[in-house]
This record gives sequence, structure tokens and C-alpha cells, in this order.
Amino acid sequence: MTKLVIIDTGCANLSSVKFAFDRLGIQAEISRDLDKIQSADKLLLPSVGTAQAAMKIL
Repeated sequence: MTKLVIIDTGCANLSSVKFAFDRLGIQAEISRDLDKIQSADKLLLPSVGTAQAAMKIL
């Protein structure tokens, strides 16, 4: 199974994003943990209209 990690940037409604994947039958995990992010098969970097705020946090 593909491991999808939603990167917790602290500036998006990640629960809604995860719920959308759950409804599609795709298992996703929200994390800031570098080891989990590096071991993921797929990454999702959510943002709210602009990536600038997320990039500052990262």
C-alpha cells in the first residue's frame, strides 16, 4: 500500500484534507515528523492560496 503523508504546515485545514482521502479509501497520515515524511511514498503539501506562509514554517 502506498504511504501518503500530508505535511503539517500549520496553515491549512488538514483534517478536511485527510477526511477527503479517507472517503476515497486512501490511507493518509498528517505529520511533521521528518522520518515519516522521508519514508513516505507520496507527499501532499497543503497550502491556503499561497505557499509563502507554509514555506516560512518549513
